[in-house]
Amino acid sequence: MTKIPYPVWLITLAQTLGMVTAPMVIFVGGFLGVALAPSISMATLPIASLVVGSALASMPAALIMQKIGRRSGFIYATMLALLGSILAFYSVRNGNFWGLCFSILLLGMHLAFVQQFRFAALEWVKPEQAATTASVVLLGGLVAAWVGPEMVMLGKELFAQTFSGVFVLLALSHCLLLVLLNIIPFAQSVNHDQVESRRPLKELLMVPALGAAMASGAVAYGVMSLIMTATPVSMTEIQDFPLAQTKTVIQSHIMAMFLPSLITPLLLRWISIINLLMLGLVAMVAAISIAIFDQGYWGYWSALVCLGLGWNFLFVGGTTLLTQSYQPEDSFRIQAVNEFCVFSTQALTSLMAGWLVFSYGWFAINLLAIPLLILALAMLARWTMSNSAQPSR
Repeated sequence: MTKIPYPVWLITLAQTLGMVTAPMVIFVGGFLGVALAPSISMATLPIASLVVGSALASMPAALIMQKIGRRSGFIYATMLALLGSILAFYSVRNGNFWGLCFSILLLGMHLAFVQQFRFAALEWVKPEQAATTASVVLLGGLVAAWVGPEMVMLGKELFAQTFSGVFVLLALSHCLLLVLLNIIPFAQSVNHDQVESRRPLKELLMVPALGAAMASGAVAYGVMSLIMTATPVSMTEIQDFPLAQTKTVIQSHIMAMFLPSLITPLLLRWISIINLLMLGLVAMVAAISIAIFDQGYWGYWSALVCLGLGWNFLFVGGTTLLTQSYQPEDSFRIQAVNEFCVFSTQALTSLMAGWLVFSYGWFAINLLAIPLLILALAMLARWTMSNSAQPSR
């Protein structure tokens, strides 16, 4: 296997600094919501704001980078995140719930740009290295999975107002990211001014492989966000588990999301992409089954670990399939549509999670994930049947 270019490792480090926001907000957002929200049913709104911000900026992120380049796009987005961190600090300090939600919305918009790191890394490698490169970049999330919650514990009592110091530490990580972005060499993009060489977007979206890839990514994020967003509130606020146990479950879940990236490229040497995607669906079915039948600590832990595994297989498999299903001149458009589908689904499920868990309970949260898995299975079946009908392709 060809050696991974060194810029990919720098991009992975940047991914780590950028991804710290997600596990940190997921861990602390529910607790701040319970403390500051005008209604208990709105307790998960800060977490949902992160996902909504990602959804709103998902399509613009790719198009902005097409216009001004990767480096400038990442730098401007990180400056926006730095502003969001500072505003979040003052919002927590002043007990301003809506200010906190707006601040986290800005942080979520930055995360939409952070997701583009994997495409920036893929621009440095050949198509046969796509799975390995995507997995290497995702390893940044492995470090972020531990750093984010630990930042919460470190910053919890840093200042008089509980949890306000967390956002000061987050601002420092954004400052480090700004420095790194000025060092990373980004690959030259394809000339996208040659619009006559493009296929119509409607025609591209009818390609079964693209539909399967986008559905895999959207369902991976949608199901994961639905269950994970509700977990801290369900464990700590409804079932009275200690904060330390909730932290362990969330950390283990995020580790399970990213740790398989060490072996996913090896798996793809032995099994096809379709089989990897099916393994992802099986892991998510296992997560839902465990969550429904066991609400003890180990039930939560096992369900969230299976959920993380399912997310990894679906997301890495979907990203690999996506990059193999379009021509370079169509890359930014397809990436924009893909990110919009993925993060719009995540935003919708995240927004529903708090209301559902308080109104209908943990059982309903998990049942709602089943139709999403059926949708992904249907799109994979469509792709498989199209391959069978056209063996020459």
